[in-house]
Amino acid sequence: MKNLALSRQNREQGFVLLTVYLVITIVSIFSIAYFARSVAFTQANERNLNKMVAFNMAESGLDWAIARLNSDPNYTGTPSYVSMDANFVRGGFTVTVTQDAANPRIRVIRATGYAPSNVAASRAYQTASTTAYCQYRTSNLFDFAVFAKDRITLTGTDKVANVDSYDSRNGAYGTGNSGSEGDVAVISVASGAITLKGKTMIDGDALIGPGGDPDTVVDIGNNATITGNVGVLTDERVYTTPTTTVPSSGPLDINGEVILMPGVYHYSSLKISGNGRLTLTGPTEIYVDNAVDIVGNGVVTQNNIPTNLILYVSGTSTVKIAGSGAFYGAIYAPNAPVQNDSNKGLYGSVVSKSYVQSGNSSIHFDVALKEIESDKKYGAIEVLAWQEQNLLMWGIGT
Repeated sequence: MKNLALSRQNREQGFVLLTVYLVITIVSIFSIAYFARSVAFTQANERNLNKMVAFNMAESGLDWAIARLNSDPNYTGTPSYVSMDANFVRGGFTVTVTQDAANPRIRVIRATGYAPSNVAASRAYQTASTTAYCQYRTSNLFDFAVFAKDRITLTGTDKVANVDSYDSRNGAYGTGNSGSEGDVAVISVASGAITLKGKTMIDGDALIGPGGDPDTVVDIGNNATITGNVGVLTDERVYTTPTTTVPSSGPLDINGEVILMPGVYHYSSLKISGNGRLTLTGPTEIYVDNAVDIVGNGVVTQNNIPTNLILYVSGTSTVKIAGSGAFYGAIYAPNAPVQNDSNKGLYGSVVSKSYVQSGNSSIHFDVALKEIESDKKYGAIEVLAWQEQNLLMWGIGT
């Protein structure tokens, strides 16, 4: 009987132990399943969060590119990954910018955002892509009497160094055909970037770069006058270096009479001296790589209409207008200083790196030049369309 009782007790203890093992196994299975489910949910939440972060990083990349394109039309994107890590957010972006072959004003921006980094093995790694189609607004190449990147200095001596306007479509400059649209502007916000000395008058506005203080940027001498507003440009202007596919004909040195037929010409340099005069018989574009020195009897266009000559200068050498002859035309030299010492005046417009006008010289802006649109100057860039990757989809992360 005693042995039978012990056997029964052992069986009961074995059953309890087996039950405990079974309960532990079941609890362990459920615990592992719950833990795995929690990990899966955590990873899914991390991926979802990183997907949203990556999308915002891609949006930041678009904003970055648009800001750069507003100041540099040749911007092609980021050379490498740009980290935007903050206190609680990790991520960054890459950007590529391409120019549309059919329309040079259109840019295609492709931005890819990453979170938490651009390393694919990163925990909960996610990416998002956005594409924007942008276009530079059409813009007039010549909408000021003088536009300079750095500085404009006007000095008058015996008479006022006039900066005013007229409309060549209404005839020659003079009484009844002169106006107050002789506006000047600089991109610079440096002190004294626009300086008027002596008996100088600007019959128009004087504008400075965005963010500048007109009281410090514009220096008006005691005997100088600005009839219009002294203010700030609404946006930063971008002027690109002029190029042409026309082969260069070398230097053009003129000390007599030279007549050019209408067309496009390309020279390494241009010099008019002595009794030299350049006469143009119709609409003409002249591209010059280096220095321009016009003294002599100047440049005359057909009927003395400034719109018949656009002088494009790509280099950094000085463009000098002097002598006893007038200059009729527009000068586009965004990388070069322009010096106007002509006794008979410049009729047209100037875009330059810097502009100096002294003595009895003057400039009379032909408002007809405002009608000339060009791909050499870009207005503000605007977004035409954009598309994004579906935010509800995510890739496989770890």
